[in-house]
Amino acid sequence: MRILHTSDVHIGHTKGLGDAHSDVCQCPTLGLTAAAVKHQADALIIAGDLFDHARLSDETIVRTLELLTAPGVPVIVIPGNHDVHDATSLWERCRTDVERTGVLLLDRLVGSSLVLASGRLTVWGRAMADHEPGYRPLAEVPPRPDTQWYVVAAHGHLNLTADDAHRSSPITYEEIAATDADYVALGHWHVTTDASHGGVVAWYPGAPMGQPGSGTAVLATLDHEVTIEHVNISSPENGCL
Repeated sequence: MRILHTSDVHIGHTKGLGDAHSDVCQCPTLGLTAAAVKHQADALIIAGDLFDHARLSDETIVRTLELLTAPGVPVIVIPGNHDVHDATSLWERCRTDVERTGVLLLDRLVGSSLVLASGRLTVWGRAMADHEPGYRPLAEVPPRPDTQWYVVAAHGHLNLTADDAHRSSPITYEEIAATDADYVALGHWHVTTDASHGGVVAWYPGAPMGQPGSGTAVLATLDHEVTIEHVNISSPENGCL
C-alpha cells in the first residue's frame, strides 16, 4: 500500500509567484497529481489546508477538486486551520461538488473513518472547526480497527517543549504513540519533520508549494514495515497557465 501524503497546499496563496502562474495558481495541485501517478500511489492524503482561505470562488474550488481526482487515485482530505469546517465553510458551500468529484472528506468534528483498498486500509481523521488550544487533533482516537493497515491524519502543532502548551491545535508525542497506527499523516508545519514516537511512524511531509522544484511530499509504503521516501513535487514546466 503506497500512500502519497501532503499538507498545506494552500490553493489561493499566490504571493511572490511570477507571471507564469494564473491568478489562482494550480501548480501544487498539478505537481501532486503527477507525483501520485509517477509513484503509483494507492491513495493521496491531504492533511489539512488544501485551500488557503474561504474567499475562493466556487469555480476555483471545483477546479482544484477535479484536478486532484483526475488520475483516479482516491483523494482523502481533512480540513485544516486555513480551510476550517464549520457552518459557513467552503467545504459546506461546495459539498455537492466534493461528492460529485469523489473527494473523500473527513468532515466530522468528533472524527470519522474511511475503509479503502478492498477493506485492507482504514483512514481516520478529525475535522477542525476552530484553530484554538481546546481543539486536539489526536484526542480520543478510536482503537485500532481490524483492517490490515491503519492510518491517522491530523492537522496541528507538535508540542516539543512545555512552552508550546499555549499553542492552538496541540499534538503530543504521547498522543501519536497512543494511536497505535501504522502511520500518522501530519499537517500544519511546512518543514519536513519526523514526529515518530513509541513505534508509530509519523511525519510532517513539508509543503508542495514554493519555488519550482522545492516542494516535497512523503511517500509512505505500508508493507511488513513502514518505509518513508521523501519525493519532490515539481511545478509544470510552463507554469499553471
